[in-house]
Amino acid sequence: MEAKTATVLFTGQPQPLGGLSNEDELAKACPDEFRSDNPWSDYAMKIFFEGGSTANWKWKSDDKAERNRQIGCFQSVLGTFSLPHEDKEAVAGWMLSEILTEVPEHIPG
Repeated sequence: MEAKTATVLFTGQPQPLGGLSNEDELAKACPDEFRSDNPWSDYAMKIFFEGGSTANWKWKSDDKAERNRQIGCFQSVLGTFSLPHEDKEAVAGWMLSEILTEVPEHIPG
């Protein structure tokens, strides 16, 4: 079920003031492993609080359009005001785990 659920991660539409059209659905479907001490969620929050660069990211996809769509969804989740912080952290970490092959070493922006 988790693999099927992960396919909805990047189907939402970024909203004009931040957030995704399906962010509530994503928060409900997010696996529990991203809600506790998790390196993906920790890295997502480093990006949220400190900014950063994607220069050292090792992407799963080689398709530039797909990467742009994924990063757009990720940034939209980080920019939402609708989700509680815990949900934002969990969903953003889940997204990164589907976008990247490994947790990057953080590079501040």
